[in-house]
Amino acid sequence: MTSEETSPLRILSTAESLVAARDAGEGLWPRTAAVLGRQAIEGALRDYWRRREPGLERCTSHAQLLCLVAYFGSNRELARETGAAWAALCRACHHQPYELSPNADELRTWLATARRFADEVGRQVGK
Repeated sequence: MTSEETSPLRILSTAESLVAARDAGEGLWPRTAAVLGRQAIEGALRDYWRRREPGLERCTSHAQLLCLVAYFGSNRELARETGAAWAALCRACHHQPYELSPNADELRTWLATARRFADEVGRQVGK
């Protein structure tokens, strides 16, 4: 795969189209969309840290998100929302017998946050 095929925005587009196509019905699509959304956030984080503070991209995603609030300047609220979306997507990726899969509206909300974050990272790092 080329880096363009694995870019956060490309991954998000795939997740969003999966949610749109599978809006009704059951199956594996909610967890698949959640995995893709989480990967997109993690990819955007790597891009951001490689430009902003090289080496930080090797930390855990959780640690990176905690640091993001301090580094993201005027967009601290977006950094917090991204952390919350990432945590929700992580929970949605793991099947628990007592939990339902996320619904399409939840996924749309989390993916919208991921897209705003990836767009902002692209703006800040010049992509």
